[in-house]
Amino acid sequence: MIKRQPLRTFLLTVATILLLTAPQNAAEILFVGGQPDAAQGDDPFVLEHLEDVLGHTVTYMTGDESATGDVEGMDLLIISSTLGSGSVRGKFQDSEIPILQWEEALVRWDHGNPDGNFRMSQNSRNGQGRETSFIVISESAVGHPLAGGLEAGEHEIFDDFNRTPQQFGELAPGLIRIGELDEAFALDDASFWMDENGDEQEGPEFVYTAIDKGAELGPPGEGYFAPDKRVNFPLEDLGFGILNDTGLMLFDCSIDWLLGGSCVDVGMAGDFNDNAEYDLGDIDLLTVASASGNNDASYDLTGDGAVDSADVTFWAHDLQGTWLGDSNLDNLFNSSDFVKVFTEGKFETGSAAVWSQGDWNGDGVFNSGDFVAAFIDGGYEIGNRPAGVAVVPEPSSAVLLLLGALFTLRMRRR
Repeated sequence: MIKRQPLRTFLLTVATILLLTAPQNAAEILFVGGQPDAAQGDDPFVLEHLEDVLGHTVTYMTGDESATGDVEGMDLLIISSTLGSGSVRGKFQDSEIPILQWEEALVRWDHGNPDGNFRMSQNSRNGQGRETSFIVISESAVGHPLAGGLEAGEHEIFDDFNRTPQQFGELAPGLIRIGELDEAFALDDASFWMDENGDEQEGPEFVYTAIDKGAELGPPGEGYFAPDKRVNFPLEDLGFGILNDTGLMLFDCSIDWLLGGSCVDVGMAGDFNDNAEYDLGDIDLLTVASASGNNDASYDLTGDGAVDSADVTFWAHDLQGTWLGDSNLDNLFNSSDFVKVFTEGKFETGSAAVWSQGDWNGDGVFNSGDFVAAFIDGGYEIGNRPAGVAVVPEPSSAVLLLLGALFTLRMRRR
């Protein structure tokens, strides 16, 4: 039998917690494109992803409007290929701020205005006539955070064929070579480039590269060094909208690395049972790790040095795309989840429990704290969880949910 006083106290606790919100940590990003209001190419999709999915704060402006001083106070600069390279050339090559960019004309030193470029390769070109849906992860990149845990070899990153700007010829001594043009071109004898004399040359063409802070730029030996991290991502004006899960993972990983992370929270991190998918086995293992208090780094999805409820929430929201409380992982939080967890019979027993048995906050048991976590998350009977959107229910809805759940439990015990 459920006593009235504990229930009243619990309901007041839930109502109080629902009134509290915690601001999301977000990077300040300057995004520079070709047209006002991020309206050209796939810039609108990039902007939406940065704000609504990754939760960053973005200031957008055109290349013509931008000035060197605009990066002051920013955590990251993103340069789209929708602008003309001349509109930003000479403005940001010396900026002590991480940069993610996909404007191919800005990386070379062999022609154009090398004093205003990033000096990462001798030559570069856009991907016109060489569309691909694959890149090849280089052997030397395996294990680097920007490779996102991918093995060496061919990986599909687009849902359709798309241009990928290429770097070729002599490369900066400090260049990190993550991905090459896909192997299909080499097999078709199409992997070539023209040198400064117009002669055809063969060799790898890199489409995904980076430089670390302080690494030597080109030409070699001329005393140029990177003032901060840079990443050249394999996109052009169009392409972001057709990135598949692997492509989006690499994009998110690039931002994470530029902002000082190790990309532990992207890719297949979170696939703890190594079956190449996210399932109940993974989240059950994570809740066990969270409850253990051992802070095993392989379970630290948030990269904060602890394995706890934040990692459980990250797995549910960012990897599975579902709500706290979705015990059967059908991406819905509804009455079927209560049937599942109450059938397990572990509510308020103190017995060890995992996610599929009601432990939604990773403390190792199924009790009132799990209801609190689920109510704050706000997903009951909402449907699928919108990406990047936090839904907070009215306190009255949460109370009704709690009463219904406890009434079901009470009837089952009787």
